[in-house]
Amino acid sequence: MTFSCKNYEFDTDTCAKLKTECIPGRRGCVLEGKVKLSEELQNRLNKLEEKNEERRSRKQSGI
Repeated sequence: MTFSCKNYEFDTDTCAKLKTECIPGRRGCVLEGKVKLSEELQNRLNKLEEKNEERRSRKQSGI
């Protein structure tokens, strides 16, 4: 993957802005909407969104 971002921490492969794993183009990323994502990266983002949606759903239902 080739990209440049001022928030990317090379030593830990994390995002300094979001304080989590770096996934270019994810929600909150400075590159969101500015880059074309590979199929593999889009799949990672979709899985992340599903996981977050599950978490929100459980939180709302009080589980």
